[in-house]
Amino acid sequence: FLKAPNFNSGRCCPVYLGGSTAPYGIGTNISQRTCDQLRCTACDFRVLHYNDYQWDKSCDYLFFRNNMPEFSKLKTKMLMKKGSRAYACQCTWRSIDELTDLTMDRQLRWVCSKHIG
Repeated sequence: FLKAPNFNSGRCCPVYLGGSTAPYGIGTNISQRTCDQLRCTACDFRVLHYNDYQWDKSCDYLFFRNNMPEFSKLKTKMLMKKGSRAYACQCTWRSIDELTDLTMDRQLRWVCSKHIG
């Protein structure tokens, strides 16, 4: 038997990233919302996100490894950009401007860690 999908699982499917104008929530094919409960399966760190910022091109792995999750330190390599959203864990980072399906970026090891309530 085919099992019906569980729409009450509290997990995004698919998982979307998006710019600062994209609403947060549980993402589905019908309700294209950006996930704010992301966790990285590579470094096991929560993915942080900052509205109206993008990462400077000089960012590198050691910068995030040494400065996560302190906003005051991270801000030194953030540029204000209306409509953009800066995402980062301890090992990966992205600046996103528009709604993006997470599966389109094969390098990201981010998953929805479940929405509560």
